[in-house]
Amino acid sequence: MHKKWLEIFEALVNTDTGFDLDSSTKLERTQFVADFLENLGFELHRERAAHVALKGEAPYLTLIGHLDTVFKEGEAVRRPFKLEDNVARGPGVADMKGGVVVLLAVVEEAIKKGLDGLCVILNVDEELGSKESRETFEKYARQSSCCLSFEPGGVHGEIVASRKGIASLDIQVRGIKGHASRLQEGANAVVEASHKVCQIYALNGQIGSLSVNPTIINGGEKSNITPDLCRIYCDVRFSNTEELEEFKRKLSEIARTNHIERTSCDYSLNERRPAMVLMEEMKQALEEAFQKLGKRFELEHSSGGADGAFFTALGVPTLDGLGLCGGRFHSEEEFALIDSFEERVRLSSELLDHFDKKRR
Repeated sequence: MHKKWLEIFEALVNTDTGFDLDSSTKLERTQFVADFLENLGFELHRERAAHVALKGEAPYLTLIGHLDTVFKEGEAVRRPFKLEDNVARGPGVADMKGGVVVLLAVVEEAIKKGLDGLCVILNVDEELGSKESRETFEKYARQSSCCLSFEPGGVHGEIVASRKGIASLDIQVRGIKGHASRLQEGANAVVEASHKVCQIYALNGQIGSLSVNPTIINGGEKSNITPDLCRIYCDVRFSNTEELEEFKRKLSEIARTNHIERTSCDYSLNERRPAMVLMEEMKQALEEAFQKLGKRFELEHSSGGADGAFFTALGVPTLDGLGLCGGRFHSEEEFALIDSFEERVRLSSELLDHFDKKRR
């Protein structure tokens, strides 16, 4: 990695952009990244939670990444960027400030080749679910012919070809209060909720690769009062819309079937991110790139969601995991492998060339 890129990498890692900061603060702190793109000839737009840089006209070759991390304010001072041989460490070093550096290098290479019609989106709320920036992604997805996303690659160079979608499930079971010693007077919402939790958890393995995990349960006020309310929160992951629709059908059956008389159940299922799938056109682009590089990288399916899914949901060929390779994401042991930089830049550049030719 050239000294120029190392300096940008270090500056990024040493800039706190955690979930405890508002989007405007994170955008201000990372303005130097947007300035880099402006110096390459891009026109800058600051959206609610994202820097957007455009060069030329649509349809765009779009490159995306996020500038935020999961670490609190002060983490960069406590644990600044450190480079030992091939290993870089620091908050967000792989997820995904290293990926941002790869993205910038790919963009610079594209400009040198004379590529036009480029769009770069760098958001600052990905670790919070991209609630503010989703609209921005979807707006530019409708104007894109491809999308490259620079989340980290695997330790052995793996590329993320597909990702599960994410939904959050909020269940409310209602019962009737009563003295705990008089079972006939009350209707225990916690017991009813327990039945439903077991039924929902039993759906794992029944609907393709869909997973559902109850993560929070709240119920009851005092030990001598029959609880009249219990809330259950579940994390739901799915590989395609068919899995999610089947889950909805089974969930409806579970909700309307009561085990404790005089209890009732309501729920809301909120799709936070769609699933990301590998489209045929991206498969072809990858095969061409592998042949030109003389090397193949393993394709993996990730259970974690990311912003590239907003593009495949709108029919845009998308690939993820093009950032620096690394591991132990979201922990103090997080690391990035510097020697993966050149290969990641070359691979991404070949993919851009493919889609540039396709749109001519």
